[in-house]
Amino acid sequence: MSLARLSRSALLLLLGLASCDEDVSGTHKGDGGGPETEATEKEATDADEAEESVEETKVEPKAAGSTSNLAVWPGELSESTAGDRIYSKVRFLWIRPQPRNSGAWLGYLSLGDGIRVKGGDAKKAFVRKGHAKGCSDWYEVEPVGFVCVGEHATLDAEDPAVVALRSHAADRSSPWPYHYGESLQVPVYHRLPDAKKQFYREMGLPRHLEKVTAAKTQSPEERDEGLLGVDLSPGQEDVPEPLELPPGGRALQTQVVLGSTLAYVRRFQHEDRTFLMTWDRGFVPADKVKPYPRSDFHGVAIGQGGEALPIAWFREKPRPKLTRADGDFVESGAHWPRLAHVGLTGAEETVEGERYLETRDAGHWLRASDAVVTALSDDPPPQIRQAEDGHRTWLDISVLDGTLVAYENRTPVYATLISPGRGGLPRRGIPTLDTASTPTGVFSVLAKLVTATMVSGSISTLVHAEVQYTQNFNGPYALHGAYWHDRWGEKKSGGCINLAPRDAQRVFEWTHPRLPEGWHAMRSIVRGANWDTPTLLYVHR
Repeated sequence: MSLARLSRSALLLLLGLASCDEDVSGTHKGDGGGPETEATEKEATDADEAEESVEETKVEPKAAGSTSNLAVWPGELSESTAGDRIYSKVRFLWIRPQPRNSGAWLGYLSLGDGIRVKGGDAKKAFVRKGHAKGCSDWYEVEPVGFVCVGEHATLDAEDPAVVALRSHAADRSSPWPYHYGESLQVPVYHRLPDAKKQFYREMGLPRHLEKVTAAKTQSPEERDEGLLGVDLSPGQEDVPEPLELPPGGRALQTQVVLGSTLAYVRRFQHEDRTFLMTWDRGFVPADKVKPYPRSDFHGVAIGQGGEALPIAWFREKPRPKLTRADGDFVESGAHWPRLAHVGLTGAEETVEGERYLETRDAGHWLRASDAVVTALSDDPPPQIRQAEDGHRTWLDISVLDGTLVAYENRTPVYATLISPGRGGLPRRGIPTLDTASTPTGVFSVLAKLVTATMVSGSISTLVHAEVQYTQNFNGPYALHGAYWHDRWGEKKSGGCINLAPRDAQRVFEWTHPRLPEGWHAMRSIVRGANWDTPTLLYVHR
């Protein structure tokens, strides 16, 4: 892949149109109408055009060594945002390298996002008039690029559409920018439906509503199986006001198929039924959505008051704590919970062919076969070995162990569990997409997206809505949060590298280049856009 150009598959990922196929445990895959495609196909055309070389664009490089500390939560970081801003009314408001709709792009804003104009002064940042549909005036923006104001965007922070969209824009201070749930074949209404419209659209609705009414007073054991996990409590928020948006500002789909996921921002009552408002202003009945529980798992900071390598992690199930007795190791009756970790002293013994590791949990040992161990890497990628005098960030990722360690040069700063492809390592001569394997090698962060909707590579109607903190690194493959499971350390994805939501946010904020303030997404490697050196991913067995 050329450093000046992203591949078609990578561009489609950035547009939320393609991704590695994910395995959503516990879901059912069924037939049903998928997303509408008219606008989607237009956006894909824009992506094709964007494969042209990006023209020379200058931005001041950041000082060497500037990085956030992974021991600091992203919400504690802040930047100055005073001055005039441009606000997006559409899902993709492109940031161009030049003040024209050339097809090439540096990044984009999404619904409700706002970006500061150059110097914070709109009059001085104005470049020229626009001539394309929906584009009236071009402005230079920070830290680089140009955005057109018109039908799709405005400088007016008090515009009613902007006020409404900003109140429900992605929450970047949270590991979960939106609320998330699994679709039970839920319809998407583009306007709030009356009872007649609901009965027309939803086959078997009277019987379904009878089950919902009964389930509200039933125990989980008595409840209809199709309603298990569904939140049937009434919505407490205000009914959304009608909102007029330009093309590209509203939900495209008319249904979210069984097993797909959706992102939503509001829960309210309408026509004696609880509804959810999706991130892109669609409306869906809450009784056909199963909210995902939130995983509390996250990794640990290394050094600077944190923990020290090596660390053992416990996957899949609880593991026994062992003590020494008469030259042997016996179970103490206590256990390390699933997903727990413990520091290791480095001492080990072998008894009758079984290896045992001494922990820093006083008096306790563990079976080596019960854990995976993250230790200081003695084999960093060549780019790190050859650049000892400069600042470089990289991620050491083991597919078979399901672990990740973040490094600044040779210094580890964070460690955690990940979930790689369920096919494990690539197989010689077989495309990784065919085996759901995670590609191995040394890669760079090619693009960063606060959220990105992903479409299954094998089932075109199966969608993961607004996957958080996505970092594309190789074709359709990305390092990203996974809100739909909690099986960290296990092979789970279709080839992407899944992170727990809390880890995804922290790693996203730490990796280079940093996403500019206000941007929803950026391309990391663009000729002439002098971002700081992208973080490397060293993915190995």
